[in-house]
Amino acid sequence: MGAKICEVCGERQAKYVCQECGRKICERCVEPSNLICLGCSREIEKLSSSPNRVKEGVVFETLPIKIFFLGFLLIFVGFIIIFLVTLFYGLKNSISLFLLIGPIPIILGAGEHAVLLTVLAIIVTIICAAIFIFLSRRRYLERRGEELLSNFSGLK
Repeated sequence: MGAKICEVCGERQAKYVCQECGRKICERCVEPSNLICLGCSREIEKLSSSPNRVKEGVVFETLPIKIFFLGFLLIFVGFIIIFLVTLFYGLKNSISLFLLIGPIPIILGAGEHAVLLTVLAIIVTIICAAIFIFLSRRRYLERRGEELLSNFSGLK
């Protein structure tokens, strides 16, 4: 079997495979930062500089930040609601606190609602653990799939 020739320039021996289009490319026709050919690199540059297009990478980079701040906002609103309810109605004969730090529930309670809070804490802990396992498994499978694809796209 003969040496594979670069599909971009047609002059040199191909040592890489473009991760975008799958063409076999040489050392001079590869974009070393992300292993794509010069043609795909120009296309991506053109699409990313277009004002009508949203860059895909920016969406994925800012989404976790937005979710993080949304979580802080929800916690803040929850504290304000609890403060206002306590201010207007006062503390009757019971008080309770439920903190979920990671998968560990911290439950403090006294009075008539302590048992209800304990049951709620157990349910929320189980739900959070299930979500964590589901998301971790999904991320593992995505990474494993990417590894398999990159192994098959390389030159033999």
